Amino acid sequence: MAKKVIIMGGGIAGMTAAHELIERGFDVEIYESNTKYVGGKARSEDATVGPFNNIPGEHGFRFFPGFYRHLSHTMKRIPIGSGTVFNNLKKTEKIMFARDGKEPLTALVHFPLTAFDVDLVFKTLNGAPATGLSSGEKALIKEKLFQLMTSSNTRFNDEYEQTGWWYFVEADDNSPTYQNLFADGLTKSLVAAQAKTMSTRVGGSILLQLLYSMADPTMAPSRVLNGPTNEQFLIPWYDYLLTKGVVYHKSHEVQSINLVGSQIINITVKDEITNTILNIKGDYYLLAVPVEKASTLLNNLITSRDPVLSNPALLAANVEWMNGVQFYLNADLPLNDGHIVHSNSAWALTSISQVQYWAPNYDINMATGGLVKGVLSVDVSNWDAIFNGKTAKNCSELELVTGIYDQLRQSLALSSTPLPANMNTIVVGYHIGSSLKRVAPTVLVNEEPLLVNVVNSWGLMPKSWSTITNLFLAGDYVRTNTNLACMETANESARRAVNCIIDASGTGKPYAKVWKLRSWKMLMPYKWWDKKRYTKGLPYKSKYPWWLHVIAFIWAILCIIAWVFLYLFTLIFGPI
Repeated sequence: MAKKVIIMGGGIAGMTAAHELIERGFDVEIYESNTKYVGGKARSEDATVGPFNNIPGEHGFRFFPGFYRHLSHTMKRIPIGSGTVFNNLKKTEKIMFARDGKEPLTALVHFPLTAFDVDLVFKTLNGAPATGLSSGEKALIKEKLFQLMTSSNTRFNDEYEQTGWWYFVEADDNSPTYQNLFADGLTKSLVAAQAKTMSTRVGGSILLQLLYSMADPTMAPSRVLNGPTNEQFLIPWYDYLLTKGVVYHKSHEVQSINLVGSQIINITVKDEITNTILNIKGDYYLLAVPVEKASTLLNNLITSRDPVLSNPALLAANVEWMNGVQFYLNADLPLNDGHIVHSNSAWALTSISQVQYWAPNYDINMATGGLVKGVLSVDVSNWDAIFNGKTAKNCSELELVTGIYDQLRQSLALSSTPLPANMNTIVVGYHIGSSLKRVAPTVLVNEEPLLVNVVNSWGLMPKSWSTITNLFLAGDYVRTNTNLACMETANESARRAVNCIIDASGTGKPYAKVWKLRSWKMLMPYKWWDKKRYTKGLPYKSKYPWWLHVIAFIWAILCIIAWVFLYLFTLIFGPI
């Protein structure tokens, strides 16, 4: 008889676990509180524009970097039409740094493969338009990047976990331009984090993954979906899970996890539709809800059995807001072929012009009878900063959207496609993410904040298993190689939990694949040297003995030869 797994939470982690388990012969049930959508925070939503109430409300920074190996592996196994949802990914070409009072900076996000790409790279390297960085600041950026590339994993996991990103990049000693582009540019704009509290272990690791994928001609470093997230990813995934036998209960809120001795005997769930209380029993239980919800479900009886499970309550304090607002336009404005970081924006905005990637799969112009021709999807990552005398949290709805629009307009004023001064001349509607609830005219609460990895948070993160023999955990607060609040972390954490369930069940089923983060192999001699220094208690030092440079040179030649063969193989047979 097949073992039954009860999954609490139907986000990326819960759906990934269900996918891996159902394909290995387990019985799987998911209990999810959302009444309509699947995929948790990854979902898109139905928005209302004029008489149309099913227009996609997209999250601005929903993208799929090339270093996403776990999620990509799953997407390749979700059928849609004659292919898979992985085929729905389209690469972006550039990233733009829009700046108040200055021309935007545009950089290529992938390896240069055409004459136009090479020309753009040279323009970027030569500083056209001017970055505003001093020669010393440019040298410091290179120095810090080289330090990250050549630091040992041991130093990353210990010293850099205790070091804030702001301190590591020496932001206090440099100009506001340096702080906006390099220090804050990574944290506030790309993830919901603060540069002064986010650990260098996390910020540095993710930055390196982005750079490594950009330098690899066999990879597409930045990808977005070719249509709305629900239609092109989550609904096909949901349908696939149902056809395989997963039982997915929407509108079911988990109330408690009930423990006797060292085992869970059942969970208590409220059916929000019928308003009834159910006791659900399985062989194994997977907790795959956000950290703030997990901290309430892991009660005192549970944490007394496994004190590590009290840590999610501490991690739940480390959350920030990163929420989407969509502007629906009467003209399509493909401002950039990729994401835009609005570097000087008070509310740390990032945006993307969405519909340039949707044709021919979804025609918003046709869906709205010509009312909507463009979608500008924006993320707000700093809700506590002041703009026009108010924080984003304390704005009325109109003040919020006009404040966002004004910051977008200011940063794009010297771009090739500036926004009109009057928002109403181009904006025909907007949608604010549903997780933001207005409890007063000028007071917002966020029901779905995002976990951030602050200094020394790694030690608080639980693993996928616990001393409660049939309870397992998955989510962005669980230890993974990726270690960032994103879809990749959720997917990886679920795979780790599934492997623990397989191990506990004794079924002998194959384990789910788990990958390490990529590293640049040609720098291994320097990383080896740094590890030797670290084990002796010495700080990082970029002055190496002459013989190490010789070894590194020979090693680099061998790596380049191997890389050329891999590239030729990819050109002939396609990506690996």
